[in-house]
Amino acid sequence: MVSVYFFKLSDKTEYDSNLLPTNVKEHCKKKESIAAAIALLSMGVKNLNYDENNKPWADNCYVSISHSKDMIAVCKSDKPIGIDIEFMATDRDYKKIANRFYKGKELEHCNSFPTAEAFYEIWTKKEAFSKISGQGAIEIFNGFDVFSLEDYEFQTEIIENFAISVCEKKI
Repeated sequence: MVSVYFFKLSDKTEYDSNLLPTNVKEHCKKKESIAAAIALLSMGVKNLNYDENNKPWADNCYVSISHSKDMIAVCKSDKPIGIDIEFMATDRDYKKIANRFYKGKELEHCNSFPTAEAFYEIWTKKEAFSKISGQGAIEIFNGFDVFSLEDYEFQTEIIENFAISVCEKKI
């Protein structure tokens, strides 16, 4: 079962890393990381840890974290999972970026629906998948079409000016 939580950081709230276990605290220097770790722990994540690439993991579930501007998104699942949140900037040349990084059906989708929402739907799906696969940005944006990934499920929501995508491996 997937649990997703997203929230806006408050400038008025102190995000105290002293609330975190020692092993987590050393990976959480920014308020975004501290807030995400607190959220995961409050969602019942046990023994939250971070690997050498600062990717979170836990004993009792799979977890993923993302942030953009002042929004944080976290998720947990019993299956491999990734999440991405992006602020939908309106001053980008979506067509140029899509032509460079999108493939096949992704490009068709963007051309059929030439909006920020369509562009960011694909972008966040690619980023969410990268968190499961462990591949870097170059491989993710040049190597595949998200519509061709049959072993993964995606869900995207547009909330205010943010696109949020979750990618979960089918098992």
